[in-house]
Amino acid sequence: MAIEIEGFVSYLNIHSMHSGLFFTPSAFIQNRKKIDPEVFSYLSEVIVENFYIASKANRQFWKGLRVLAVDGSKITLPFTQELKKLFGVTTNQSLSQVVQGTVSILYDLLNGIILDASLNSLYSGERELALKHSGQWKAGDLI
Repeated sequence: MAIEIEGFVSYLNIHSMHSGLFFTPSAFIQNRKKIDPEVFSYLSEVIVENFYIASKANRQFWKGLRVLAVDGSKITLPFTQELKKLFGVTTNQSLSQVVQGTVSILYDLLNGIILDASLNSLYSGERELALKHSGQWKAGDLI
């Protein structure tokens, strides 16, 4: 992650030389919590779109269809009051309280790319979570 942040900050510095602004990795890390989470959703969409445009000749299909799969898993989250309110608490085998959520991912199996991901309440059903990805499906997809 440190290498990625360093590369990103270097990119910003190269492209902002004329403005007199200079960014440091430390400044990025200190201010990353201020970034609107929607930025990451938007960037993810741009990356996926660019993947399908840039690799048009190399895209893999099965009988002309994209082959997509949805998978979910439970994850343990940091035990904070904010996350406790959002996700509730469960108890583990030692009866300690933990905060857990369910992550759901839509994946292009033949091209090895994640199309969509979401973090949800532990109590969301698998079908409900899978349907949240329907905005990424297109005609001619095999789910």
